[in-house]
Amino acid sequence: MSFRTRLVIGALIAAWVPVLSLGLLIRSVGADRLTEANERRVEERLDRIVRSWERDTGRMGERLDVLERLLSEDNAARIALRLGEAGALQGAVGRFSASSGTTITYVTDPAGTILAASHFPGDAGRHDPVLAALADEVAGAVVARVPLPTGDITALVRARRLDVGGVGAVAIVGVELGGLAAVQGDSEVSLLAVPVRGADMAPRRIAGDGSVTAGAAGFQGRRPVARVAWEGWDGGTDIVPVDLVVAWQDPLRAAMLRSWDRALLFALAGSAVLALLIGMAMARRMASPVENLAATARRVHLGRLDVAFTRGGARELDRLGFFLNGMLGRIREGLARVRDAEKRATLGELARQVNHDVRNGLIPIRNVMRHLDEAHRTGSSALAETYEARAATVAESLDYLGELADQYQAVAVHGARERSDLRAISHSVVEAGAEHGVRLVPKPGTEPAWVEMDSVSLRRVIENLVANAVAAAGKTNGEVRIGVEAVGGSAAPEYRLFVEDDGPGIPAELRARVFEPFFTTRSEGTGLGLAIARRLVADVGGRIILESDEGKGTRIEMILKAAGEEVR
Repeated sequence: MSFRTRLVIGALIAAWVPVLSLGLLIRSVGADRLTEANERRVEERLDRIVRSWERDTGRMGERLDVLERLLSEDNAARIALRLGEAGALQGAVGRFSASSGTTITYVTDPAGTILAASHFPGDAGRHDPVLAALADEVAGAVVARVPLPTGDITALVRARRLDVGGVGAVAIVGVELGGLAAVQGDSEVSLLAVPVRGADMAPRRIAGDGSVTAGAAGFQGRRPVARVAWEGWDGGTDIVPVDLVVAWQDPLRAAMLRSWDRALLFALAGSAVLALLIGMAMARRMASPVENLAATARRVHLGRLDVAFTRGGARELDRLGFFLNGMLGRIREGLARVRDAEKRATLGELARQVNHDVRNGLIPIRNVMRHLDEAHRTGSSALAETYEARAATVAESLDYLGELADQYQAVAVHGARERSDLRAISHSVVEAGAEHGVRLVPKPGTEPAWVEMDSVSLRRVIENLVANAVAAAGKTNGEVRIGVEAVGGSAAPEYRLFVEDDGPGIPAELRARVFEPFFTTRSEGTGLGLAIARRLVADVGGRIILESDEGKGTRIEMILKAAGEEVR
């Protein structure tokens, strides 16, 4: 991971941590406060619901008491009940329902035959034993389906067995379930019916209109209200004990949490964008000097010592560049002294070895020549005898000197005729890096340029040419242009590599010496680069051409023969 990427990631983390921490803290505290306030409000409402249920069921008991007194004290009603006259009994029940406000009133005999019904007089005479059995439920209140002219309704009823003048009867009073104050019609508080027995019986929600629907999940809390008997649970005829439970949820809390979450996401997104911009700006400001130092260090690592670590970063980086430049200057000075000493030592050792080897070959010849001179002064016969005796020595010495020359030739640099791609190698040299302040402008083309020269020697030549051009252009902060192009006709195809710089150029008096071994105008140079380059190119039949105008720059061309398929 790059330094720039780490800075951007660090900025994102630095921006997100406080925003996320503060957002979660506000969300948690706000949710807790809202929950506490809602719990207090809901508790008060639940207390009212429980009291309303107790009041409504208590009133139903009071109405049963009134109905029992009416049937016992009203002679007409008592006689009608004894004689089973539904007409007279229906009138009494109707008056009771009108005066008490009871919407549902039944009077049946002990077997379940309906004698009077205030809400539906047409029910009189219908036999309904289940209706009479409601009086036997110990729970007291019963939820049952009650027929009306407009359709069946779900109602809460209470039933009681009566003894009116020795005649048994069952009195039933009730109200529509949706008319009770305990049945809520909003999304915050709901009345649930939870079966006491049977795990497979799912709870149901009693809607505000009294209808019973499935789905009793998603509530935050529950509180029991009462236990009732439910007639016809799941569509059957059985009476099932059911707990009525008030359940509540806080839609305002959920909505507020969603709003907080959206606000937090927007805050995180905004802080991420801001952190990204700040991080990129910081990375550009901080990473660029570091990258410049690293690029210069890479060029130093490649052996380029004619560079300098630039300034322009933070104070610490400027100080580091200052110390590195001092160290690099000392390395250049020491390397120049070492190279100069090595050059003198190499030349001295080479001269000493050549002197020793040549002397070893010349001494026998010199001795033979001295003997021949002495024989010449003595006479022609002595000269012939001496020459015949010493000719072998002369031949051996000459053979020795010839072998010596071959050995020195073997250690000289030379190129091999192998097939290499001039464009690819020049492109790789350009990609190896450029000196600070010098812009390399490659124009190598895209098609391969196969030439007759081994890749190692070819790369060595191109690196020398480019290094000299870069050194010259670096004096003026200029640029170096490198290109490869085909020249010559189809009969003798060739490729030309040109390297141009816009440096100070080469003075006219020095141009003829640039290819001489050990000639250089640079303190850190050895003077062997161009000499070796020309020798390697000449070995494979190529040529190097130098053009330079003082003050305008230098152009150097290397022309090599195009390689055929048979060259490997």
